[in-house]
Amino acid sequence: MNDPDRAITVPDSEPGRRASLLLYDRSYRDALGSAAWQRLKPEIRRRFSVKPGTSSSIRYAGIMHRVELSCMGWLFAQFCRLFGTPLAPTRGREVPVEINLVPDDRLGGTAWNRHYAFDSAKPYTVTSTKSFDANGTLAEHIGNGFSMALRPYERRRDLVFASLGYFIQFAGRKRRIPDWLTPGVTTVTHEQIRGRLFRFTLSVDHPLLGRTVYQRGEFKSA
Repeated sequence: MNDPDRAITVPDSEPGRRASLLLYDRSYRDALGSAAWQRLKPEIRRRFSVKPGTSSSIRYAGIMHRVELSCMGWLFAQFCRLFGTPLAPTRGREVPVEINLVPDDRLGGTAWNRHYAFDSAKPYTVTSTKSFDANGTLAEHIGNGFSMALRPYERRRDLVFASLGYFIQFAGRKRRIPDWLTPGVTTVTHEQIRGRLFRFTLSVDHPLLGRTVYQRGEFKSA
């Protein structure tokens, strides 16, 4: 995997279906640096070394054991629906979730579509796109010019993403949103358990309101 444009053909387990075309991606390796990248568990390195090619996808399936919102977190989730779908707006336990990664050609990144099958509410899809700019800075785009800068780093051989602020693109300029007007600092952890199984944890902590959002679940490649 020395060529970043190399295509990787992954055979499908179901007869008669076409193989998926994945592309080798070293963006996360470059963002972390070689030493931190090598400290990651091998399964995490493999997971973040590929991206979906044209007309293909990467899928994960699992159970979100906890989907929690504080009162203010619930209000933030409803408000965010005005310009995108970055947060699940419903609380739940043991919620089946499917994650589908597809190319986002408009933003030059990968769209993460997370489908929540809540028992007491209609299914809901959370969508955002991760992309790297020319300087190698990672951002998560949540719709209508809103984005969140992210810093990836290694912790205890697992991969962590921490938000560095929220921004809006307006009148051709990128402007930072004051921290107190946002849901809070977002921290996402991809923790390897065994084999294809990994744990996903999301927490959002507001500087004045405390924890507004928390999710935790276990997933594996579908």
